[in-house]
Amino acid sequence: MPSEWELIEKAKTGDQDALSEIVADCWQPLYRFISYKTGSSDEAQDITQETFYRAFRSLASYQKTETRFSTWLGRIAMNLITDIWRKNGRSPIMNDISEHGNDLADGENPADTVIRLETADTLATLLTELPEEQRLVIELRIVAGLPVKEVAIAMDKSEAAIKMLQQRALKNLRDKLLERGGMAQNEQ
Repeated sequence: MPSEWELIEKAKTGDQDALSEIVADCWQPLYRFISYKTGSSDEAQDITQETFYRAFRSLASYQKTETRFSTWLGRIAMNLITDIWRKNGRSPIMNDISEHGNDLADGENPADTVIRLETADTLATLLTELPEEQRLVIELRIVAGLPVKEVAIAMDKSEAAIKMLQQRALKNLRDKLLERGGMAQNEQ
């Protein structure tokens, strides 16, 4: 199996199979990150598609770095999201209940589904209350699933600083959740 850089080099020459493999490898985590940021699956699909379009359009200028290609895609996506927020004015995330039609897991009690979704919504709200760097490290490490090394490069910090920042962010989230009564004492 070719390395990521070998795939990119092939894609630069117009190799459609290499392009397809890059999309297959990067689509899911990129979409998940964009969906989290926008709160809309339709908008996330559009932005994900536009991100790949812009990335492939400027692929010839892409240079090998210590970060993965997905980090570059994430930066393009964040720029697109920021542009959309500026254009439309950032508004609260509104979820259409019809988007959650498939959230009920096989055999799951509907009440358990509601609790699970409510907890996810609460955590998303609490995340916005974190200091900017803590929020960003959680988004990059946990939501986007990037490794510590890539987050450190993206945030221009040491790996140790990223680990400490993530630890503080998770503690802050936990404390905020406890303040709101979101965790039972035995779950601590």
